[in-house]
Amino acid sequence: MDNSGIYISYMITELFCIMFSVGIIIKANKNVGTQLQMRHFKGMAMFFIVYLISDSIWALGQGGLIPFSVTMNKITNAVGLASVGLLTLGWCIFVIFRIDQNNSKKTKIIRIAHYVIAAIDLILTSTSVFTGFYFYVDKNDIFQFADGYIVHIIFTFLQLFGSGIYSFWQSFSNKQVKLKKEYRLPLNFIIIPAATSILEGMLPICPIVALGIFLAIHLAFLEIQNSEIYSDALTGLNNRRRMEIFLQDMIHNSSEDNPFRIYMIDVNDFKQVNDKFGHIVGDRTLQLVADALHNVSDKLHGFCARYGGDEFVLIINDDAQVQEAIQNEVNSLRSRCADLIPTISVCTGCAVCTSGAINATQLIAQADEKLYIQKEIFHGRRKKEDVESNQ
Repeated sequence: MDNSGIYISYMITELFCIMFSVGIIIKANKNVGTQLQMRHFKGMAMFFIVYLISDSIWALGQGGLIPFSVTMNKITNAVGLASVGLLTLGWCIFVIFRIDQNNSKKTKIIRIAHYVIAAIDLILTSTSVFTGFYFYVDKNDIFQFADGYIVHIIFTFLQLFGSGIYSFWQSFSNKQVKLKKEYRLPLNFIIIPAATSILEGMLPICPIVALGIFLAIHLAFLEIQNSEIYSDALTGLNNRRRMEIFLQDMIHNSSEDNPFRIYMIDVNDFKQVNDKFGHIVGDRTLQLVADALHNVSDKLHGFCARYGGDEFVLIINDDAQVQEAIQNEVNSLRSRCADLIPTISVCTGCAVCTSGAINATQLIAQADEKLYIQKEIFHGRRKKEDVESNQ
């Protein structure tokens, strides 16, 4: 294959990235994030498309497929580098708004730092057309990076590492399952482009960096979309829809030799919590129970979800003292915020599945019936305690 054929392949690869990126922009709506978050995510994708277009024009010109002057060579590459800087900025601001939806003063300082770095990088990129600080075109009309290009790389990775490390650090302070996983996602935007940059240095006539950036954007979008579709917004656990799909698979694979247990879990006197302490405390109570359930589920290698209201579901393969384990975990978590959240206790009802002949509705009904019995026992015990305390 001659040089023109190589550059045509280069351009076709980037054309497919453009089409897929347009699809992501169309799908990135308010259902997968706030309007402010999606504005920056779409902006990042748009600048990525600008980068791909400028890089494709460079490939066509470098391959001799279109008229390409020295000035045009410099301008297309300047636009490409500026787009990389701006898409990096868009990603970083998106990550910050994803973490801090309240737009606090702390993250405002971080955002300002990102804007300053991006502005300096943009100035150096645009002036390099004349100064040759970042790049130049040699006597053979071949685009070359100058020694100063290392500054652009430093600026880019300062932004990526800044938002990535901040997000990763926040994942340790946030207990919600959904957010903990999502906060570690920005590391992909550091690792993947960095790896592809090294590969492109070894294979310079391949758009490996473009593919790496697209892969990072695509993974981020899929993860965010998946978390919105299958996660409960309040607790971060799997939602009822995800639970029903998982339960159907478990039933299909169950047998006498491969049974599993489904537990329906209910928070005792939750209505009283809302009535006495308010809905904010009620929401925090549900989040605490969800965190406790997730911790127990992890230990038992199970699956947990919010079924609805103050009811949760745990699916496990092993026989275990689930109610005791959850209650102990709830007590442990509550001890850290006992002044904010009232006493919490839970009841559980269990059903065992040993055959694929049963359906999900019947199995849940069995567990719910056992839960109802436990609730009756709890209320009977509570009523007896109240009578004794009044005597």
